[in-house]
Amino acid sequence: MDADGEFEVKRFDHEGWSVRVYLTKLEADGFVAGHADLYQGQTHQCRIALAGQQHDQAAAIVMLEEEGRAFIGEWMAGIMRGDAGAAEP
Repeated sequence: MDADGEFEVKRFDHEGWSVRVYLTKLEADGFVAGHADLYQGQTHQCRIALAGQQHDQAAAIVMLEEEGRAFIGEWMAGIMRGDAGAAEP
């Protein structure tokens, strides 16, 4: 856990990308917030944040994992279409 109370809860690779999922425990009420950092090689490309707080840590992790995979899919689809830049998620 770092100074902000944030801790890495999952790391996985997908389509040549590395995804790191972090959560922050908020107060004693059991809510969690979080984000996923997406790296292509050593380059940080995107941060996906939860729009709201979640009661369930497992559900927050699943949501961030799914959003990370979806972003990568959109990015790769843009590359396949020959778009000049990243796909707009």
